[in-house]
Amino acid sequence: MALLGSYIDDKRKAAWNYLQSWQSTVYSMVVLGATMVVIFWASVFLYISFYFTFMPQESVTWPIHFQYRSCVEQPGLCSNPTATVGVTDPVRGTVLVGGQQYRVVVDMDMPESLTNQKIGMFLLSMDMRSQDGKAMQRSSRSTMLRYKSPLLHTISTVVFAPFLLYGWQEEKQTVTVELFTQYEENPVTPLWEIGVEVASRHVEFYGATLRIHATFTGLRYLMYYYPMVAASIGIGICMIFLSTVVIVSWYQFSEPALMIQPQGRSSVSPATTTSTSTNTKVEKVTMKQTDPPSITAPTLPGLSTTVIKTSKGKESEADRRRGSEEGKDDQGDEDSSRSSEGDSFELVAPSQLKRAARVVGRRGLEAEEGEEEDVNEEDMVVRHRVQSVST
Repeated sequence: MALLGSYIDDKRKAAWNYLQSWQSTVYSMVVLGATMVVIFWASVFLYISFYFTFMPQESVTWPIHFQYRSCVEQPGLCSNPTATVGVTDPVRGTVLVGGQQYRVVVDMDMPESLTNQKIGMFLLSMDMRSQDGKAMQRSSRSTMLRYKSPLLHTISTVVFAPFLLYGWQEEKQTVTVELFTQYEENPVTPLWEIGVEVASRHVEFYGATLRIHATFTGLRYLMYYYPMVAASIGIGICMIFLSTVVIVSWYQFSEPALMIQPQGRSSVSPATTTSTSTNTKVEKVTMKQTDPPSITAPTLPGLSTTVIKTSKGKESEADRRRGSEEGKDDQGDEDSSRSSEGDSFELVAPSQLKRAARVVGRRGLEAEEGEEEDVNEEDMVVRHRVQSVST
C-alpha cells in the first residue's frame, strides 16, 4: 500500500508539473500573439500616416470659365477668351508640393464645325502667377482639330447615326494641350493662380478643363504604381523597428540592475582586510587597557580615597559594559568584512550605520556622565572642607 501511495503521489506531482508547464507555455503564447497583433496594427497605422504625409495628390482638376468682351455692332467676340483659375485650397492653401515636378494640361471640348475646320491652328497661352499676381513662368502651345476627310466624316455619321440621334454620342473632339511638361513647384514663392488665354476670337468650344498631374520618381513612384509591394516593405520595416523597441524595453525593465564597480579604486584583498581588522582590534584593546587619568584632590581624612575608589569602580563598570558592546560591534565588523572580502565594491550596510550611531550616542552619554561625576566629586570635596573647617 505504501508503494502504491508513493506511486500515485509521484504521478500526481508529475501531472501537476506538466499542467504548470503547459499553463506557462499557453500564457507565453497568448502574450506573444497579443503583442504581435498590436505591433502589426501599429505598423499599419504608421505606414498609412507616412503615406498620406509623404505622397502628394497625383491629379488635381479645375474647370476653366473663359471671359471675353462681346461686340456691339455684330455678333461674336471682340476680344480673346481669357480665364484665371485659382489653384489653392481654402484650408491647406497651395495644393502642390515643393520640389515635386508636375504636368500641366488643358482639355478643350471642340465641335467638328466648319468654323473650327477653317480656322485650323490656334494658340493657347498659360501664365503661372504668384500670390502678388506676378508671372513666374509662361508657356504657349499651338493646337487644332484632328483632320477628317469628307468621306470619313460621312461614313462615321451614317454608322453612328442612332447614337447621334439619341444623344449618346456627339460630333466633337477633345483636344488635349500639354503646356508644362516638368513644372516644379517653388516652396519660396508657391503657385497661387493660373492665367489661360485662347489667342483667337473665332475658335468655338464647349468648355475647357485644367489638369495638373504629379510626375513621381524614386520612392514615390514605387509607392504609387506598386502599392502592395511598398506597403509590405514599409509595414515589415515598422514591425522590425517596433519589435526591437519592445524586446529592448522588456530586457531593460525585467532584468535586475547590475552593480558597476567604481573606476579608479583598487580592490581590497582579504589579507589586507584581515590585517586591518586585527590592527583595529589591537588599538581598541590598547585603549581599553589604558586607565583614565587620575583625579588629583587634596588629602582629606577618610573621605578622598573613598571618592576616588568609587569613581574608579564606576569607570571600570562602564569600561566593561563598553568593552562588551564594542566586542559585539567588532564581531559584526568581522562578519561584514568577511562577507565583502570577495567583492571589490564599497558597500555600507545599514547595520554598520546603526552601530556607528549607537557608538556616537554612547560616547556622548559617557561624556555627560563623566562631567556629572566630576561635578559631584567637586561638591563633596568642598562640603568636607567646609565641615573640617567648621570643626
